[in-house]
Amino acid sequence: MNIDFKESRESLKSRIKIHDLYGSANLDLWMFEKLKIKFGEKILDLGCGDGKQCFGLKNYSNKNFSENNIEITGIDEHEDLIKIAETKNKKTKSNIKFKLASFDKKLLFPDQSFDLVISCFAIYYAENIEKTLLEIKRILKPGGRVFLTGPMPNNKKEFNDVIEEAANDKIPKLIGSSRYSTEIFGSVKNIFNNAAIEEFENQLNFKTIEPFIEYAHSTLEKNRKVYDEFLRNKNLKLLLNEIQNILKKKIKTYGKLKITKLVGGISANNTID
Repeated sequence: MNIDFKESRESLKSRIKIHDLYGSANLDLWMFEKLKIKFGEKILDLGCGDGKQCFGLKNYSNKNFSENNIEITGIDEHEDLIKIAETKNKKTKSNIKFKLASFDKKLLFPDQSFDLVISCFAIYYAENIEKTLLEIKRILKPGGRVFLTGPMPNNKKEFNDVIEEAANDKIPKLIGSSRYSTEIFGSVKNIFNNAAIEEFENQLNFKTIEPFIEYAHSTLEKNRKVYDEFLRNKNLKLLLNEIQNILKKKIKTYGKLKITKLVGGISANNTID
């Protein structure tokens, strides 16, 4: 199955900011603890963006190893994001390697290069998930691990409820949350060993409507194509105005707003039978 949708830099940055400011739980810390990093491992982050998880992982390992010789590499297909990551890398002297590359193409690493491959909210953008996972398997060492994060089917239900009310229409199955715990997890089980999925909940709490509106702008951005089918023949500006009207009523009634993020962590390993 080929997938044709891509995340834009600005919409991604906007939602990351909102998660950091209004979230009740730390997804990165949860993930780092699940990774069970070992001294001296080589780690690859696929779809690293501006390096957020790479730098977080480096800081986490600094706190857990007296001598930090973990090697981290991040790749992303967006040149502007890689430039941001490289600039921060020089300032912090983190010694992380960043490369401009796409996981939709052959990964330019030798066989059995890495102990751990991670991909945070990116793997479901793969044009062909099986090909991408087979490339991950190729570059993983025997016994190497993979850890992926993505949206679960009931992710951000409160948000989708508001959108449906505003449009008086039902949202079709979203290509990310509808396939992550089914098709993608199924592909991981077929290609790797000991595949498992565990759910993480992060509730975003808002005392005003502005961050919810900002979240709606970035989520419904047409360039993402995630809500493409739903937005067809709809005026996005009018829809956002109606969303704002609904949120004003809700905050007046309840005094707050929330969006519950449900994330799945898919883990597996490259054990040779």
